[in-house]
Amino acid sequence: MSEDLIKLVQDLINSKKGDEVRLGQILETLQNGNQLSLSDQQYLESLTASTPSENLISEPSDSIIPEPAESTVPSSTSDSLDNKPGTQVEAKTAFRRIAIAAIIAAIVVVAYGGLDVYAVNALQFRPHSGSQTIISDTELKIQADACNPSYFPANFNTYEIIAIYKSDTIEKATISGSTISPKSSTILDGVFTLNKDAATKFGSTNSSFDPTQARITTKVSAPIFGIIPYSVNKEYSVQDFQHIVRDGPPGSYSCQ
Repeated sequence: MSEDLIKLVQDLINSKKGDEVRLGQILETLQNGNQLSLSDQQYLESLTASTPSENLISEPSDSIIPEPAESTVPSSTSDSLDNKPGTQVEAKTAFRRIAIAAIIAAIVVVAYGGLDVYAVNALQFRPHSGSQTIISDTELKIQADACNPSYFPANFNTYEIIAIYKSDTIEKATISGSTISPKSSTILDGVFTLNKDAATKFGSTNSSFDPTQARITTKVSAPIFGIIPYSVNKEYSVQDFQHIVRDGPPGSYSCQ
């Protein structure tokens, strides 16, 4: 590059362009291998402003050559690798499969619960014809026949019968629950309890018994899925309940 710069200065001197004395001093400086001062460089630049060789006036030691930039991968590039169309399709397919499996599981759970509720609602009860055992002056051991006429197992905890007159509970029968197979019946044990205080209260009054003030409630308590409380509650007049006890549930007792 120094040789090109020396040639440039000689051409300027030969073409009588610029100060011959100063150009001679610049030429001598370059030929001696010395670096040009800033003012000499600017002077040459002013003379060669229209000359393509102006980029040659800087000495190699003053030139700044930018180092090649390192090839870097944008941070988003690595993330975008996970967002390729193929990866997206696979992710969507996997999510769809999980969603379908979850929906099917939910349908099975709801269906199972619905069948359990249906079976419990279909249960039929009647007094057992066997003997009864006196436990105390207010309690009596009883038995009841329970029928599951449905095609699904019925699981329940208790069956309660409560006789209410006006606002007082006069008597209550509690039958222990069980799991009854489809289209089958079983004999269940229970306890009949008389509310002595309520009976005494009624007996101490001179008023006659008013059937319209009496009612019978029944309640079947069952655990849906084994944990969720569920009950089937019904209410009868005294006459209706006596009819059920005497003649069986509506539609007759389905199990033999």
